[in-house]
Amino acid sequence: MPTADPELLRAMFDQAAPYEAFVSAGEAHGHRPPWDQRYGQLELSEAQTNVVAGFTRKMHVLTLTGTWCGDCALQGAAAQRIAEANPDCIDLRFLLRDEQYAELVVKSQINGGFRVPVTWWLAEDFAPVFSFGDRTLSRYRSMARKALPPEEAAGLGLREPGQAFDPVRAVLDEMLAQFERAHLVLRLSKRLRELHGD
Repeated sequence: MPTADPELLRAMFDQAAPYEAFVSAGEAHGHRPPWDQRYGQLELSEAQTNVVAGFTRKMHVLTLTGTWCGDCALQGAAAQRIAEANPDCIDLRFLLRDEQYAELVVKSQINGGFRVPVTWWLAEDFAPVFSFGDRTLSRYRSMARKALPPEEAAGLGLREPGQAFDPVRAVLDEMLAQFERAHLVLRLSKRLRELHGD
């Protein structure tokens, strides 16, 4: 799991952009359409909206990402849809993986590589909660089914026969689980419960 100190994360968060500004920055290079397409596909269900609307702890979410990256567009659009369901509690920002942010980039390596996206969930005071990087499990299962020998890939992510599977919505579900996990870590935190008196 990529690690970075709270002071660096806060400094990077302050330099990061909200969703629309970040996505707009990719327009000059033709990177915006995949983001818009994914955003259009990822409207939360009523049940998902209710989960996020029930969050009570403030969280800052910082994503180191690229406008050019398909998995970044998918996870980024999913995160934005989730953040929109509770803007009072979720402050989401995006930072381009670029040389000017090298101090954070070098601390976000995964398996010896500089991968995107990498997302940090932070408490209201920017204390790190956890981070998540690269593709989600459903995306890795899909890649493995194509890349590994059939006998090795056969048991990956088994579904009941006839069960519908939407790979785009699967990523939304996985991202929502990350946000819910962060909220529960924060909501049940002894430190924050003492701070808020609840």
